[in-house]
Amino acid sequence: MGVERQTTRFSNLPAVYDGLARLWILRSMVKLGGQRTFISRTGFSNDLVAAFLEVDHLEKDFSVDRPVALKLLCQMHDRAEQRMTRWPGRTAMAQNIDWLGGILGLSTEEKEILHFLVVVSNHRVLRLALNELGGLSFSGVQHLLSKLLDLPLRNVEQATHPLGVLTSSGLLNIDLDNQFTLDGKISLVSGLADMLGVQHKDRFQVFRGCFRRAAKGKLTRADFPHLKTDLTMLEAYMREALDSARPGVNILVHGVPGSGKTEFARMLSQQLGCTLFEVAAEGFYGTPLQGPMRFRAFRLSQALLRRTPGHLILFDEVEDVFPEQGAQPPNGSEAHGLKYLKGWINQMLEENPVPTFWVTNSLAAIDPAYLRRFDFVLEVGTPPRSVRAKILDTYLRDLSVSPELKAEWSGNGGLMPAVVERAAKVVKAIRRSDPSMDVGAAFSRIAGNTLEAMGMPREARACVLHVTDYRPELLNTDCDLASVRSGLQREGRGRLCFFGPSGTGKTAYGRYLAEELDRPLIVRRASDLQSPWVGVAEKNMARMFEEARQENAVLVLDEADSFLQDRKGAQQSWEVSQVNEMLTQMETFEGIFIASTNLMESLDEAALRRFDLKVRFDYLKLDQACAMFLDASKRLGLEACAPVHARAWLRSIPFLTPGDFATAIRQARLNPISSMKMLAERLRFESETKPQGRRRTIGF
Repeated sequence: MGVERQTTRFSNLPAVYDGLARLWILRSMVKLGGQRTFISRTGFSNDLVAAFLEVDHLEKDFSVDRPVALKLLCQMHDRAEQRMTRWPGRTAMAQNIDWLGGILGLSTEEKEILHFLVVVSNHRVLRLALNELGGLSFSGVQHLLSKLLDLPLRNVEQATHPLGVLTSSGLLNIDLDNQFTLDGKISLVSGLADMLGVQHKDRFQVFRGCFRRAAKGKLTRADFPHLKTDLTMLEAYMREALDSARPGVNILVHGVPGSGKTEFARMLSQQLGCTLFEVAAEGFYGTPLQGPMRFRAFRLSQALLRRTPGHLILFDEVEDVFPEQGAQPPNGSEAHGLKYLKGWINQMLEENPVPTFWVTNSLAAIDPAYLRRFDFVLEVGTPPRSVRAKILDTYLRDLSVSPELKAEWSGNGGLMPAVVERAAKVVKAIRRSDPSMDVGAAFSRIAGNTLEAMGMPREARACVLHVTDYRPELLNTDCDLASVRSGLQREGRGRLCFFGPSGTGKTAYGRYLAEELDRPLIVRRASDLQSPWVGVAEKNMARMFEEARQENAVLVLDEADSFLQDRKGAQQSWEVSQVNEMLTQMETFEGIFIASTNLMESLDEAALRRFDLKVRFDYLKLDQACAMFLDASKRLGLEACAPVHARAWLRSIPFLTPGDFATAIRQARLNPISSMKMLAERLRFESETKPQGRRRTIGF
């Protein structure tokens, strides 16, 4: 057994440290007065310390002869000083501290103080003995270190100065205001004391409770085509900053959860040929790190990585660590701590030597005073449809998922890379247990459950299948739809308002246009954009138009009247701001935008002026209804009848729409339709349920 593994029952350190611990305890007893509390009339205050010093035999019948005990301690102290144990040099702890000192440029005194504090953290008897000294002030801690380590007080004061390397790096934290025992007054960064005592192939593993090497990114530059412009500028800026060793380089990356923010930082780091380190969210023992401790970990990573070029730092989930806007603790040390933290953050954002990616899900959590100090703010929003399709191909490559299902899911605007990755991981695990499983159905179920939990629709609204054969010539409109299609094909842009009763084919024609123009289709409803939080609906509008712009898609907004209402009737300021935002987005959008509404009369005048074309979709004419009736009958497999009979049945059924025929066909799945006459009755029922139909049936 090697020397380093020989530990005692008093600590988990190599036995070589017991000699130092004994000397330090005796110095604390004799030079610092620790004996006054250690030796009492009723015995020694701590049996473990007495046993370690081998003076426990002096305690008899719960009493100790104080003069005898004090004399023995003084004699032991003198002998220990004469054969003073030197600092071990071959232990893993000593070698790690020498390595760390070389990186940080620590002085001999700073390394000895760090070594001492690591031993105290791991040697329970030494820690108990030093706590016998009671509460300490900051100057008291400096005096203690000077006496125990036999160092000049001036050197100790320099080594423990709040702006010195040990404290400014985050290795140590010293409470400057309150009096505590030594282990409460001065603390090491989380997990450091344990990790410094272990040999590591990669010495940066010492700090894995503070920061660690980032995992290799799974995405490439090609996976972020929607960020091409920003990525080009950001990459150029980062290269220049790295080449010139520019300080204070901070990039804020924000976006909804699961949108690929962390993967973006990893990808860009790889593009730059840099090693990325991530600030830990949990400590060495798996416990979550709170805000101040994570900032200490970040500060330490900056200090350790600054001397070696080619490093970047990622600080994720920063919304949990920044002080809240307007936070004002009442008074005392808490207020001082917050003020100090805010000041330190401002200074750090301007002076940090290692370029840093700051990642957050919410900009609202970050005070504007901090926001303005970031060099580059980038939103990684919902990826466009083409990117979602590629992500699905990547993660579902090993699964037998049909191209049709992938195409359907790529149309879901809420589908984030993280949702796809996790759902695919679960499906692969289930398939190993049950090879007969329908992987497509399983993926849809798992991904849909996650989206629903996130408050998003399970299915893509743009992928709803038509249940009737779509024939635009059967739409009753006040203009030639073929000319509209030709004009859009020729110009490539246009703002259209489709208005009229529900079910008349407004949204369906938008889908038809996207197919005819060979463009992606994005369909949104007002409920997709609305939010209970002020300002969020406006942001959702901007994202919707930006996605359509990036995808060169036909954008269809159902229930558009919700955001284009006449501002004269607005009762809340946010109602006006939403209309203003929609009008602004429409004005600057160069693609094809279709607003669908049933309430044309409620639209704002300014909105009406911004539409290039307003098309009314009305109830079917009799000839159109007859043609659609025959199509539906054929689809249902009904025995044909003479068109004249169909015309007679439908003549007495007004207010029919293509949507009514789609409803009747869906009903047939649950309640079969056995004849064309029965189909006509179903259509009559749909007509009579409409407001116009109800008025007609009672004689108005």
